[in-house]
Amino acid sequence: MLRKTRINDSGVRKPSNVLGAVVPIFKREDFEEHLEEIVRESPRIKEYIERNPRYRELLKESIRKTYDKFKYSFTGAKLIDSWDRVTSAFGLVAEGVPGFGQVASASEDVVELIPKLLYTLYYSLKTKDYKSVPYFALMEATSFIPVVGDILVDFRNIYLNRVRKTFRKKVADSFLEEMVKPPIIEKNKI
Repeated sequence: MLRKTRINDSGVRKPSNVLGAVVPIFKREDFEEHLEEIVRESPRIKEYIERNPRYRELLKESIRKTYDKFKYSFTGAKLIDSWDRVTSAFGLVAEGVPGFGQVASASEDVVELIPKLLYTLYYSLKTKDYKSVPYFALMEATSFIPVVGDILVDFRNIYLNRVRKTFRKKVADSFLEEMVKPPIIEKNKI
């Protein structure tokens, strides 16, 4: 895989996967990146971690546990978005050819719908994110607009971004639930 080094906000060199940025199926999920995003999005979680840095490890554990439940949703989203990138690049080029090109591009959009419908059904039932169905439907309808649809929808990782958003929300909710539970105290047997 193609790798380059980038420097993150804290000045630490971090390898980035160039191929993964272009075709999502080649990018692994970065748990640390998810952790930072969850902390940034949730002031309550940020406050817990600032008060007790050990909670950061609990949040990481929550990320790992939740990821095990979401891994097939991530894989499916990456497959759909990667396939979308490849076929949409073909469709974008085809749209430039009068007549046959527009037919080929429209055909490409229709053929893509079958796996997308199956994934949407799986994802919404697995994650209970039922609002994703109209969201994906609207985005796919928009993708039929020549050129604009390819650029605004098909190159944006809409499926992967949605699963990441849902994943982070589930992790945050799970972590906060753990924080409000009373501690278990074991009684010593005499």
